[in-house]
Amino acid sequence: MQGFTNSSFFSRNVVKGGVNTYLTLVPVVPLVQRAADTFDAGPGGLTGPLSQDWVTTGGGTLDRVNGRLNGVGTPSVPLSYAWWDEPMPSDTQVVRAVMRWDGYDPEHSACGLVVRANPFVTPSNPGTENGVQFSWTRGIMALYYEDYDAANGFVPVTGTAQYVNTSKFPEGALVELRAEGNLYTARVNGTIMLQGTVENSVIPFSNRYVGLTIQDDSAVQNGGGPPGRLDDFQALTP
Repeated sequence: MQGFTNSSFFSRNVVKGGVNTYLTLVPVVPLVQRAADTFDAGPGGLTGPLSQDWVTTGGGTLDRVNGRLNGVGTPSVPLSYAWWDEPMPSDTQVVRAVMRWDGYDPEHSACGLVVRANPFVTPSNPGTENGVQFSWTRGIMALYYEDYDAANGFVPVTGTAQYVNTSKFPEGALVELRAEGNLYTARVNGTIMLQGTVENSVIPFSNRYVGLTIQDDSAVQNGGGPPGRLDDFQALTP
C-alpha cells in the first residue's frame, strides 16, 4: 500500500517514509454489550438495594434512589463500589453511564467508572483490586489507580495530571472509560477528556471486573455538597 499527499508537485505525491516506517491497517472490532442496568428494577421498586447482579464493597453501600445509583451518605474513604457480578470476557473493556446531578453541585464528592478490577482478591498496593478509575466532581476530574502510599491515596495514569480542571459535565452526559492494551481513555459525550497508560505489571490486563464508584465528601471539613448519581450503566467488550 502507498500513501499519497495532496501536493500538486509530481515529485511529492508519494509519501516516502524513513527506516522502519510503515502503515498499519487495524480492523475495527465491534463491541458487544455484556452488562446493563437502568437501576429501575430491584428490591423496593425504584428506590432500595441494588439488584442481585451487583456486589458492593468499600466504606459504604451504594444503593438506588429514584432509579439511579446513589452514594449520598457514604463515607469519604474508603471509597464505595458497585461491581457487576460477572467478569468480562475480554481485557478490552468499556464502561458507560449517564450523569445525573439531581440538584447537587459537588465540589469534592465524586462519581466514577472502573475497569480492570478484581475486587475479590486480597488488597494489595498498588490497589490492583480496584482497577483503573475515571472520577469527577463539578469542577475536577482524574484518571487514576489507587496507591495507598501516595499522598492522596492514588496515582494518575501516565500522561495525565493528578487533578484536571473541567467544566461541570452536562446533565445527562454519557460518560465512558475504555481500557485497550495499556491505554485508558475517558470520554464525555464522545469527546476525549483524559487519556494515559498503565502497564500490565501495575494493573493486570487480566483483571476482568468492571463497576461504578461514588464518594460523599460532604461530612468532611470543607468537603462541599453530596455527590450526583449515575444512571443507565453499560459494560461492553469485543
